[in-house]
Amino acid sequence: MTDAPVAALEGILCLTAFAAGAVDIIAFAKLGGILASAMTGNLAFLAFYISRFSVASAVGSAIALVGFVFGGAAGTVLGRGRGQCEALRALLAVEVMLLAGAVAVWAPTHHRNGSLSGDAVILLLAFSMGLQSIVGKRVNLSNIPTIVFTSTLTNIVIAFTDMLASRKFAVPLDTRRQCVSFSLYFLGALAAGIAVFFQLGVLIFLPFLAVSLAFAMTLRRV
Repeated sequence: MTDAPVAALEGILCLTAFAAGAVDIIAFAKLGGILASAMTGNLAFLAFYISRFSVASAVGSAIALVGFVFGGAAGTVLGRGRGQCEALRALLAVEVMLLAGAVAVWAPTHHRNGSLSGDAVILLLAFSMGLQSIVGKRVNLSNIPTIVFTSTLTNIVIAFTDMLASRKFAVPLDTRRQCVSFSLYFLGALAAGIAVFFQLGVLIFLPFLAVSLAFAMTLRRV
């Protein structure tokens, strides 16, 4: 089978969106105010840190940017010549391993700006998100990425504006999917934020568990 069932693709989108939201909060709150998934914001932070001569944070942002780029490149190579199911299975399997590596490095990490272990976690998280960006391309459903959701929000605004202007009060399937994915990114960030506030050890496991479930969905056959 080369194409995954639509329900599985929708589940993968939701779970990876949740993971991306959690990863961004982990990196921002615990690893020096950087973003590991949203590279537009991270690039702005990099410029900001450079302008303020905040060396440790600038290095962290640069590591995230480089890790994301190499993750995207690795995901592109990994998916070449594979059908949709096979590609998603391979991509998500590698992402699970990267996030497991982040979990393993997290325990001895001092969560201090510029620490070697902290930078290693940034690299692993950003690399996994770069890989996940290719997952979104291979899912190829309703023009939804699995990381940054600015374009998704734009599509939602356009759809609802058109709906109100035309007085056709039926939300298209693509828009419903976009709303759910957008919400799941928020919920991932919210869950991670709560874990940070209450200092819960589950924090670093959130993206790992979400992507592991997404990978499990690629193992099901219909």
